[in-house]
Amino acid sequence: MTESLSQVVPVLVAALVCDVGVTEPHTKKKSLIGIFDRLSASSFPTKRAVSLYLKIADAQGRYELEIRFVHLNTGSVLAKAEGKLNQSDRLASAELLIPFPPLQINEPGRYEFQVWANSTILGSTTIDVVGHSST
Repeated sequence: MTESLSQVVPVLVAALVCDVGVTEPHTKKKSLIGIFDRLSASSFPTKRAVSLYLKIADAQGRYELEIRFVHLNTGSVLAKAEGKLNQSDRLASAELLIPFPPLQINEPGRYEFQVWANSTILGSTTIDVVGHSST
C-alpha cells in the first residue's frame, strides 16, 4: 500500500536562484555560487542554465513537489521540474538544490519559479530579464 500524501502544508523559508549549487559530500552543507535576481542578455531568445535552492520547514510526511518556471507577462509555463520529499521530523527543515538545464528565455520581462507541494503553492521567487546592447 502506498502512503498517502501529507495533509500538512509546509512553509517555504527560502527560494534562491543561482548559477550553481553544490552539496558538500561529508557535511551535506550547501554552497550557492552566483546568487542573482536579475539577468541581462544581449539578444533574444537566449538560454541560461540555473540552479534553484529551496529551504522547506514544517513538513511532515510524503510530498510531490513541482517547480514551475513561468513568464509572468504571459502566464506561460516554460519549464517544470518534479520531485518527491519525505520528511519524518516536522521540526527539521529540508534543503533542496534543483539544477535546471538551459532555460529558454524568449523576451525581456519578469519570470517566476513557483514552488508547489501536493498541488498547493508554497511560494515563489522571481528574476527580471533585461536586454542590453553589446555596443
